[in-house]
Amino acid sequence: MVMEKRKAKQFAQYVGELRKKKHLSMKQICKGLCSDRAAWYIEQGERTPGRLLREAILERLGVGAEDYECYLGYIEYTQWKMQHAILHRITFEDMENAEQLLDVYWNTYCQEEGHSRERYLSEEMGAGLNNSRLERQFYLSMLVQIRCYQEKRRFHDSCESHGNNICLESLREEIRALLTAAISLTISALEEKKISELVLSIKEINLILEAEHYRVERERPERYREILEYIESGRIDRRGKAKIYPKAVFFLCRCLLDGDIAEEANPEKMIFMLLKYCNRAVKILQDCGRMYFLWKILDMRERLLSRLKEFSNGHLGNTAVFNHFRQENIQWKQVLETVYEEFSVPKETLNYCYLYVAKGISCINDVIRIRSEMLDIKGEELCEGVCSIKTLRRVKKRTTVPQREIVEALFAKLGLSGELVKTELVTGIPKARELMEKLREHSNENQWEEVEELLAQIKPLMSMDIACNQQTIMRKEVMLYWKKGMIDKSEYCVRMREVLEITLPYEAFLKPGEKYLTREELSCIQNLMQGMDKADKEFLICMQRLEDIYQPFTETGAIETVSGMYEFIMKFLGSNMGNMGKFDKADKYDFIIIEGCLRTRRLWSIHDCLYDRWWNFAERKKKGIPTDIDLNDEEELNKCILLGQLAQSNATLFFRKN
Repeated sequence: MVMEKRKAKQFAQYVGELRKKKHLSMKQICKGLCSDRAAWYIEQGERTPGRLLREAILERLGVGAEDYECYLGYIEYTQWKMQHAILHRITFEDMENAEQLLDVYWNTYCQEEGHSRERYLSEEMGAGLNNSRLERQFYLSMLVQIRCYQEKRRFHDSCESHGNNICLESLREEIRALLTAAISLTISALEEKKISELVLSIKEINLILEAEHYRVERERPERYREILEYIESGRIDRRGKAKIYPKAVFFLCRCLLDGDIAEEANPEKMIFMLLKYCNRAVKILQDCGRMYFLWKILDMRERLLSRLKEFSNGHLGNTAVFNHFRQENIQWKQVLETVYEEFSVPKETLNYCYLYVAKGISCINDVIRIRSEMLDIKGEELCEGVCSIKTLRRVKKRTTVPQREIVEALFAKLGLSGELVKTELVTGIPKARELMEKLREHSNENQWEEVEELLAQIKPLMSMDIACNQQTIMRKEVMLYWKKGMIDKSEYCVRMREVLEITLPYEAFLKPGEKYLTREELSCIQNLMQGMDKADKEFLICMQRLEDIYQPFTETGAIETVSGMYEFIMKFLGSNMGNMGKFDKADKYDFIIIEGCLRTRRLWSIHDCLYDRWWNFAERKKKGIPTDIDLNDEEELNKCILLGQLAQSNATLFFRKN
């Protein structure tokens, strides 16, 4: 129980630091999410909230980060798996199976005896129901997306057949009722309040946007402006902004452009205002490497620039700058259209499942079983001083969820952090996590002077007595020393292996068999491989082991749950396979990454993978190796350059040299 309280207190410390920064009370943050008593327990560090409540609290504090590793007992893990299956089917527009799974989800997690869904929807806030509000809100939010898809299909059919719109309006009424019910679960009397008076999660903002769009009366531009002001007020971090700001901008622009902008008192001023919003949306997406509503925003910018030219009567100031900006926007929009079409992914952001996808989720029971086998730790040795052998067997078989202190003790013996929810760093200081995110981005762009400065700022904010903190910081330092020429390749490999072995023996990774590795351990191995001789047997074994780890995600199409790490690892493997002449296999991974990035709206890896695919094609052509694809050199490199520019990548300089 002592360990349980210590970990709960760390979450409370982290939340407390964020609350102070934003001048919010715990009661304000938790209003509508849980009881005041439950909020007090969380604030005092007496209890750790479940996954859905924890995510909602962090989102209301403006945290939109996706780099958490989260360990769940098998019961909560099973619920997450069902949620992910629903999200996956909606994302791939398999609505029939999505709705069937959603029915199972309702009956399993939301149903209260004697309360049908119809009765629930007719009662304000589901009064009298004891199940989690957030579980029911998830259910309703997913059902809205299914009904919206059906509305679009019915609208299309109605237009083609010139049929009546009675059924269509009935469907829209249902969508409105679902949205009202979903919002009222966690926000009371929304219409009586200004947005600025509320404390909202990203998911709640999204539901408010959807409800405004489906409003019986006309959409209100002023409401969309309120939401944009809320997002811009500093309440949401930059990753969170990327998820919701572009959608709010698109809704505002669509609302105003659907009317007659020529009737505005100053249409030119209005267009400039909307362009400012669009430009801000594009910049936020670029800075976070995301593409939520990006094509829509670029399309909207093109429309706005055309209207601006129309209203300005040729008085555009610097015409050359205007034309360059417009041409760049057209090129970015067209290259996105081309790539989306080639990989059969819709260019529009048609759903908001990305708001609900939880990454880095692992089952405690499975991790204990896999890790103990991987490290060859016998049951008696593992449970000595912790629990009975009978309890350990039940844990491994998923017939019991162990107490928190037992999990932490077992994890410690397995080289894992006792934190069941963690980012790269175990710390209760928000500033350390913010700096770490910046460091990661500078490292990806090989900006090592900036990395060195950020490391100096981060180290005083965290405890180096914690093994995973040591591993994270030392890995960055070893990479920094190598890139700056302070150590040679041989010493780099020795040091990187030492960093890995803070938590995991290298030989345990090399052995065949099922594995569980933390993100940081995977990063250590990939970094270690960078210094290896690529023709060496050891390098080939490492490649095979990494392929084995990610094979299940490739087979099930579930890479969105590990998307960041999948791109990081498999892009590296694919590039090396191309260098080895394994072009078909390299192309396979490039395709998976590109298609996955387009579907999950991730930007940063697309240009690199397109370049690797073109390079594989060019090498085949040089060597006279037949291939099923036929790529135009100039067109492919131009795609890489334009997408590299959009991603703000230094790689565009390299692409131009080819």
